[in-house]
Amino acid sequence: MSYAIRNTLILLFVVLVIYGGGYAYMHFVQKPQIEELESEKSSLETQYAQDSQTADMLPSLRIQYEESQAFIDNYDKTIFPNNNPDEVFRFLTQLNRQAGLTFNYVFQDSTITEDYGIIRSEITGTGPYRGFMRFVNAIEHSEPVQKISNVSISPLGLEEGYQNVSFVFQIQSNYDSQNLFNTQRLPDTATGALASSHNPFFPIIRNVEPNTDNLPNVDNSTLIGITPVAVYLRDQNGEMITLREGDRVYLGRLESINTREGRVTFRLNRGGIIDVVTLEVQR
Repeated sequence: MSYAIRNTLILLFVVLVIYGGGYAYMHFVQKPQIEELESEKSSLETQYAQDSQTADMLPSLRIQYEESQAFIDNYDKTIFPNNNPDEVFRFLTQLNRQAGLTFNYVFQDSTITEDYGIIRSEITGTGPYRGFMRFVNAIEHSEPVQKISNVSISPLGLEEGYQNVSFVFQIQSNYDSQNLFNTQRLPDTATGALASSHNPFFPIIRNVEPNTDNLPNVDNSTLIGITPVAVYLRDQNGEMITLREGDRVYLGRLESINTREGRVTFRLNRGGIIDVVTLEVQR
């Protein structure tokens, strides 16, 4: 083999090696890299388009957020910040300062819905019916969203005072489980007379209280004498007593003195029935 042919073959082999290596490098190394870069480029272009669209929407979204936040801040109702029942108890205690009740707070359970949570509790206690109505209306009209149900009221009777009642009810207190309200301030409370405070349990006709103070019993007394400023009675015990306008007698008071007609008038409360009794001087 001549020297020229050998060099030509060697050169041809080198060229084939270089070409084959270059082809293999481009096909097996650079091509996957190019495809990966093209895929990444496409993904970045898609992300850029989405970000550009979001950026275009940002001013309107900011306005919508500010309007929503202003609506929440100015709304006349709110919910408790968390599911701590102590927050509910402290708020009820604050409302009770105007009601003057004695009550017990019993936490029952706490649940979460899609948008908010609910604290369920039971309230039992005693106190004046007027105070109970003030308490219930303050709960319903104050800022926190709360629902009262299963209310039961019973009169306590004469020994505890006709105006006093015992009560029990369930209360559901909503709380913020989504951090929407983002406020730690104390909720506002409702004050004032919010409803009729007439006590339907207060009996119209009641038992007549006994004469434990031994006051003059007008029904069993006799008018002996009368002056412009005082009257003289012989009471149920046969004793002579002196009374002036406004003085107490059994079941009432001396209301007026009429010297011209020689009579006196007493206003008595016979267990809820108002009775006007007139006595005249015996001639």
